[in-house]
Amino acid sequence: MCYVNSFCQYYANRYPKNFVRIVHPLSIAFVLCSTAFFFSLQMFYIAPKVFGDFAYKLYWILVTFIMHNILGNMLACYVTSSSVNNLSKDSRCPSPEDEPLWHYCKSCKKLRAPRSWHCVLCNTCILRRDHHCIFTGTCIGHNNQRYFFWLTFYLTLGLVTSFATFCMFILQNGGNFMSLSSLILNLISRIFFQNYTGNTFETIAFLFNISASYMPAFMLAYQMQILSQNSSYYNIYDCTYDLGFRKNCQTIMGQRGLWTFISPLLKSPLPHDGAQWQMKQSH
Repeated sequence: MCYVNSFCQYYANRYPKNFVRIVHPLSIAFVLCSTAFFFSLQMFYIAPKVFGDFAYKLYWILVTFIMHNILGNMLACYVTSSSVNNLSKDSRCPSPEDEPLWHYCKSCKKLRAPRSWHCVLCNTCILRRDHHCIFTGTCIGHNNQRYFFWLTFYLTLGLVTSFATFCMFILQNGGNFMSLSSLILNLISRIFFQNYTGNTFETIAFLFNISASYMPAFMLAYQMQILSQNSSYYNIYDCTYDLGFRKNCQTIMGQRGLWTFISPLLKSPLPHDGAQWQMKQSH
């Protein structure tokens, strides 16, 4: 993972235009196609064989809710800009007491607010820049961090739900296990030692489900750490702006905090425009 990230950063810095032109469409297409694949597989092949009529309807509601949040938050990440250009004219100039916290950007040739960094791919400074996400095709920062957090959450939840349903499906096709704790080992042994009665397509789809869960789960773990300390991806253990969990949630997700899990359409105004940041009080 570290080598892939380092390679992407090297290529992005050296060939930013090619990176945007090639990697962004491929990455976005991968997420959309994978989401469509798992949705179709679960709703039209796996779930009808696992659930009864009423449970299947409830499963439709759950999966529709997850899909709404995956696609909605992904779109919101893309269309919501965290560029410093979104600041009002008054906010683009520091007050005398805040001026030491501002830095000059040689690329933009202007002062940038605290916690703002220049992105070579977006070709602008980003407010409270977290990182540039190839899967949403934009920088994650002050204005769209909320959407990225819930995107990683619902991608992980969707894949975990798919995995659980897959396990139920394999159990029904391969018999009962002695204990729930040995479920994963039994599933793998059934697949690789050919005791499982499923076909090759089901086996490949199941293994793809497991491998596809790694990336969103990895990013969600990072985002939870960032949320807990109000830090950022490249300074993940920085506690400078840690105001406590509740205020951190409101700083990143807006006034409604964790209630934003309901939908990306839920209005939740941020407490400030991203130009001024309250620091943790030292004792």
